[in-house]
Amino acid sequence: MSVTHRLLAVGATLLAAGVVLAAPLSHPPLRTAPPPSQRPMDAGPARYADPVRGDDAAAGTAQAPWRTVGRALRDLAPGDTLYLRGGTYYENVYCALVGAEGKPITLRSYPGEQAVLDGGWREFFETPAQAWTPVAGSEGEYRSVRPYRNARAVLGWFGDSMIGLNTYYHAMDLRARGELWHWQDWSKQKETDADPLYCGPGLWYDEGTGYIHCRLAHTNVEGIVNYKGETDPRKLPMLLAPFRSTPLTVDRARWVRFQDLVIRGAGYDAVILDYAENVEFDNVTVWAGSYGVRAARTGPLKVTRCGFYGSCPPWLFRSDTSKRAYPGRPQRDITRLNTHATWVIESGREFEVFATPVNDNWEISYSEFTDSHDGPYFGGVGLRFHHNLVHNTEDDGIYLSQMYPRHRYMRGGAEVHIYQNYFSRILTALAFGGPEDTADKVFVYRNIFDLREPVLTGRPSTRNPKLAQSSGKVMGDHGSPPWPEMNLYQNTFVVAEGTRYSMALLSALSKERPRRVMNNICVNLEALFIPPISGAPDAVFAVDGNLYWSPRADPAKGAADLRRLRKEGQDAAAVLADPRFVKFVADLTTPNDYRLQPDSPAIGRGVELPKDWPDPLRPKDGKPDIGALPAGVEPFVVGRK
Repeated sequence: MSVTHRLLAVGATLLAAGVVLAAPLSHPPLRTAPPPSQRPMDAGPARYADPVRGDDAAAGTAQAPWRTVGRALRDLAPGDTLYLRGGTYYENVYCALVGAEGKPITLRSYPGEQAVLDGGWREFFETPAQAWTPVAGSEGEYRSVRPYRNARAVLGWFGDSMIGLNTYYHAMDLRARGELWHWQDWSKQKETDADPLYCGPGLWYDEGTGYIHCRLAHTNVEGIVNYKGETDPRKLPMLLAPFRSTPLTVDRARWVRFQDLVIRGAGYDAVILDYAENVEFDNVTVWAGSYGVRAARTGPLKVTRCGFYGSCPPWLFRSDTSKRAYPGRPQRDITRLNTHATWVIESGREFEVFATPVNDNWEISYSEFTDSHDGPYFGGVGLRFHHNLVHNTEDDGIYLSQMYPRHRYMRGGAEVHIYQNYFSRILTALAFGGPEDTADKVFVYRNIFDLREPVLTGRPSTRNPKLAQSSGKVMGDHGSPPWPEMNLYQNTFVVAEGTRYSMALLSALSKERPRRVMNNICVNLEALFIPPISGAPDAVFAVDGNLYWSPRADPAKGAADLRRLRKEGQDAAAVLADPRFVKFVADLTTPNDYRLQPDSPAIGRGVELPKDWPDPLRPKDGKPDIGALPAGVEPFVVGRK
């Protein structure tokens, strides 16, 4: 293969991965994969695959590489590294490799090139002009040239920006002209349905014929980011995948590393980890389908510098994907959840019979979880989650409730450590729910929760064209007994609204699950200074050393709230004052700098914390500063950069 052809192949792969080489025809990307890694080659034995010039009958050497990853995995031994040359591997890769301690098996991109594992149909990306044909009599609608039988459903993305397409349940909504809710009978909304509703560029799969229908019409809803890009799918790359496409399944694999890869073209799950042990992901970009990662019986697990990106486009409202077709109601669902969650966990199957491992001993760091309905579900996991970005979720940020019953020898629960992360544009940052009565102990410390920016919650209607938006709260639940024992300390919380979207730091208190809230900066842009107390009358909790402030509230109201809290014997050392951040603007979107100025009243005003509470920034002597960032400390780095 010539150098020119190699560069062209790598360039196409970068575009497929979301690395922007030119202005996209669709829409500016929300996220991009990092450029190809220059990680040096490993010292151990090397094997090779190449999707352009490889041959599965070859020897797997640099001069005679295999063509597919599936073929390569048949001949890898402990200590081997499989170098994937730049390009797209259109496969559903199944990995059950077994390395050894000190001799892991590594799957990675070749230095300076980008390998993509893609579970989609290649023709929509590589030759879109030949993949679509206009639908006669339906303006702006196109149909796949050939049928794709038995696909169940089809998920899609713009190939040049990796922004997700809507998956419509019904052709009437894909073809609709109206973009606002309009009820057939406004006085009988439970007995009638809404008119056809267009929610943005998307797909409809005709199960009867197997054809895929596409419409990329512009959106025109006032006050949001609308789609104004190319409307002819023949003119831009598209990424389409069947519902059951799973680009990477790691099943009973041990001592395996994945490095410098892009995973895309997912249906229900992008990555499945099942009974995986001592597995590592480093600098891997996962474009989620309905889910990003689904993990069961997995651990130890290490994830660093990875991106888990959902497919919710900026013109999507939270209500667009709400289930409406309840039994007994004559209503239809409009669009599927683009990405429900970027990470989910489960138990079952082998766990029902054998004492197989549960999800434990995970470390996830310097990674990103974005652009989804919910973020990651981590309840019931022995977890260290740090230096991550959790951003732009329509509903919940991180689920921290136990998701399944733990083994009878592990009833003491897991420890979960959430520290030095950045949470933003989330409806509920820390969420709880589920049927299991948790015995976990959760430590939340040194995080910044900047929840000012609102989430699009409700699409306007013809009767009420106003946008429905809500800024976030720190914690909340979905019922049942889900709240674990928690220690929340040395955080900076910033919320925009009062009333329902208060901090909720002292909600759902109980005797069985103690709660301690210490040395946090709590800023509310509206009227509430002090989080209200709710829960059992004999609840066990402790509150002290917090700083409360609101730039718009009546100071007398804050003082009254503090007196109420102190009547409970709490927060004797509380500070009611402007924390004097290095930069603070009380609008909903301007970035702030949450370091403390030298004259901040938060300096040296915290209470001393128990020695067994972990804290990477604990002072060597004296009282701690209040908040996530002590005076003189540079902001911690989050995410992949």
